[in-house]
Amino acid sequence: MTNGIGFEMPVETGFTFEKHIRLTAEEISEFAGLAGDMNPMHHDEKTAKASRFGGIVASGPHSSALFMGSFATDLAPGYLMMGMNIDAQFREPLRPDTDLTLHWTLKAIIPKPRLSGYIVTIEGGIKNGENDILLATATGLLIEE
Repeated sequence: MTNGIGFEMPVETGFTFEKHIRLTAEEISEFAGLAGDMNPMHHDEKTAKASRFGGIVASGPHSSALFMGSFATDLAPGYLMMGMNIDAQFREPLRPDTDLTLHWTLKAIIPKPRLSGYIVTIEGGIKNGENDILLATATGLLIEE
């Protein structure tokens, strides 16, 4: 047993991750609809085009979910990640048909024997080229399956 938890942490502080994605307007609208966000900025091209954003944009929860989903899926495959917190700054709108890069670095690992796992913190975001769309810090609990 390591740190009184029962399993060793599978990755170390400094671990980095990067993934390239591209969303369609249909995917943006579908996510917003499932989240109950009927703001026309996510669904109606005509309304969105007339706005200061000039077209469809993803909802904030969509951007945050992409970041948290990557954290849960890609930090330690084969382990369970329970999201605990996200602190996000939305810097630019996330637009459809744009090449995006999800990226983050594992910044902290705190053994928590009482929770039978590790509290882990990442920092990163979503970029469109050199432009930050989302900057975020997220915390979660990593446990065995």
